Amino acid sequence: MQLDNPFWQFSLAVHGAPGVDAECLMLQDTHGIDVDVLLFCAWVGTQGIVLTADNMAAIEALVRPWRDTAIAPLRAARRGIKTLPQMADADVAALRKDVSALELRAEQIEHAMLYGMVPALGSATGIAAEEAMRRNVSALGRARGVPGLDAPRLIEAALKHRDGVA
Repeated sequence: MQLDNPFWQFSLAVHGAPGVDAECLMLQDTHGIDVDVLLFCAWVGTQGIVLTADNMAAIEALVRPWRDTAIAPLRAARRGIKTLPQMADADVAALRKDVSALELRAEQIEHAMLYGMVPALGSATGIAAEEAMRRNVSALGRARGVPGLDAPRLIEAALKHRDGVA
């Protein structure tokens, strides 16, 4: 498993762009979108790869056990700790920071899992990157029961990153 890979580096750069984090969190909290998969849809789209319904099913089958077993419980713990009255205590705040770091590490592992499946996705289609990203985000939405899913800030940031602007 290659933890530090081009997809991980892309995600760090693009997720940190203005408005992208908020957009991703809104899609996660409102529609149950896996942000790591959303970023993957954008990343492969920057390479002209368009994901099919079969690709989306394979992606979901790959990441669901990891997401449900590792990422979701860590996220729930991090968010839950934040609401506790003990959060004002420095030791509790430090624990929340540790849980947050573990959650990020678990997401990096999911990224590595996704990166490892790139050879099975096929090659670039000749479709422009922006259109490929839009199609991939839409495919993710359909796969998750959210027709019309859109992530304009993510796509804009991904294009800037790809073009060396970000």
